[in-house]
Amino acid sequence: MNNFISAQRGSSPAGLVRYLFGPGSSGEHTDQRIIAADVTLGLAEGTRLDHVADADVIYALGRDMDSHRILLGVTPPNGWVWHCAISLPPGEELADAQWAEVAHEAIARMGFDAADGRAPCRWIAVHHGRSVGGNEHLHLMVNLVREDGKVAATWNDRRTMSRVCADMERRFDLVVVEGRAGHGMPGYSKAEHQKMRAGAPSERQRLARLVRAAAARSASEAEFMRRAKASGVLVRARFATGGRDRVVGYSAALRPAEGQEPVWFGGGKLAADLTLPRLRQQWDTGVGVDEHQALAEWRRSLEVAGPAGPGERAAVDVEQWERAAQLVDAVRERLQHTSPGDVVAWRIGCRGAAAMVAALAERIETPSAGGPGPISALADRLAWSAQAPRGEGRGRPAGWEEVRAVAQIIGHAARKGPATVTWMVVGAALLGLVAAITAWHEQHRQVRQAAALAEHAKTLARDLDRRRAVVAPTWAERRYGALTDARLEQLAVVAVADVARFSSPPPAAPPRPAQPVEAEAHGAAAAAALAFPGRWHPTTLEEARRQLAAVTKELDLRAVMPAERVVQERTERAQAQQAQRAQAQQAARTRPHRGPSPGRGGRGR
Repeated sequence: MNNFISAQRGSSPAGLVRYLFGPGSSGEHTDQRIIAADVTLGLAEGTRLDHVADADVIYALGRDMDSHRILLGVTPPNGWVWHCAISLPPGEELADAQWAEVAHEAIARMGFDAADGRAPCRWIAVHHGRSVGGNEHLHLMVNLVREDGKVAATWNDRRTMSRVCADMERRFDLVVVEGRAGHGMPGYSKAEHQKMRAGAPSERQRLARLVRAAAARSASEAEFMRRAKASGVLVRARFATGGRDRVVGYSAALRPAEGQEPVWFGGGKLAADLTLPRLRQQWDTGVGVDEHQALAEWRRSLEVAGPAGPGERAAVDVEQWERAAQLVDAVRERLQHTSPGDVVAWRIGCRGAAAMVAALAERIETPSAGGPGPISALADRLAWSAQAPRGEGRGRPAGWEEVRAVAQIIGHAARKGPATVTWMVVGAALLGLVAAITAWHEQHRQVRQAAALAEHAKTLARDLDRRRAVVAPTWAERRYGALTDARLEQLAVVAVADVARFSSPPPAAPPRPAQPVEAEAHGAAAAAALAFPGRWHPTTLEEARRQLAAVTKELDLRAVMPAERVVQERTERAQAQQAQRAQAQQAARTRPHRGPSPGRGGRGR
């Protein structure tokens, strides 16, 4: 449910009444009727007025809306007509009684009624048919001059009406509009919008991903600063007033090119969950943590980092990717066993997912590898899910150790080496986590965020499939023998479908529409069954993932097969097919000819 309040106050109630009951600028006003109105106007709810047949009644209503102001001689200099439109997304609708409840609630919350001993304002709520875009909507018109001549205040009216719409969404089980009550992300400047429209990557989004990934990998405030500086981020402290003994905030900037000045952003300008107080919730702040180390790190130069602490130098073996995937699965399973109504726990899970995907994006989609791609886009979208109103989720996030371990593995594993296909096992696990978060948004009727996450997840899945043969090990004996590329591709489709099936949300989640790819997956499964008689099907997510890794490795091996071996294999396959055809022809020639059997019919009968 959205609302739009006119930026300027009007000064002609009669003119607005004629517009509300008229045909509209594009003929979109149809079936106009009064949903609710101030009792002093004497209008019955549901009254329909036609702009032609009931013109006299409409003109009289316009005069009644302003007659008391004229008698009192009150003329506010900035106008006195308050106009607000409330609309629903296409496809949703409310009954007239429900719309009347919305109107009365809005009037009461804005203070336009006679509560608390104040004189009421004159107002009407007019319902139109659907707009050009298919939105069912309501118009609220209020004369701000009260019956006693005082002028009603409209301070903070947009925030008040947003809260009214949010309450009505929950009351009537409507689609929830994201971005209210601190859930949104900081807005971009005009210059940033122009750069993004031109296809240039957003520096602020890149900076937010780096800060989020560094914070997730850190166990303390001092470690965060060291990791942020090591990733190319400049960090400076904002000290409390009166000294340099207490840090209350920070600013960050990307390291600029030579001769340029850095562009600084406060933590809250990156995202609400990246402020220093929110970041401190996920770090170890118990006994044994030396706060003097953090203060000393803040006082250092913007680019100079102090000596690494214990555990920061430890290199993680590349085979730890499998361990990281298991930790991601643990986060997903814990969320799926959490009640959808526990918003705090789910919001913390979204923060962890955004941090892990951001760490993977900064590890895989480096500037040398082409810069931001689908992983970065998914991380930015998950950041929206991680935002929470002020005061929500205070204290140490539960289960953050797994998020930190995954971020550390992603950051350490083969840091200076090529990004082999082994990291894709973590990508598949993160897609399963995103599927669970998408289902949670759907349960809360946050359809826009759910659709955006689903679209970004599909894009990343396609990118994973494209990347699977970027780097492959040396050619070796193939596990599946002499199998054609088409059959291998079919096996890969089946394996991906198995992983998606086991990564899907629990049955309690609302059913999702069938995808066209299911028919292709069934066809591929049938082809794979013919290619491998007796092939067993996985029963767990881990087995499906191992199967996907095996097929991916086979495709990778085939991708780096020497040219001589490719020619040899094709020659052997062609010779085998020719031999089979020759045997079939020989068998057909040696087979004795059998004429028509006696008494079986024929031309001579």
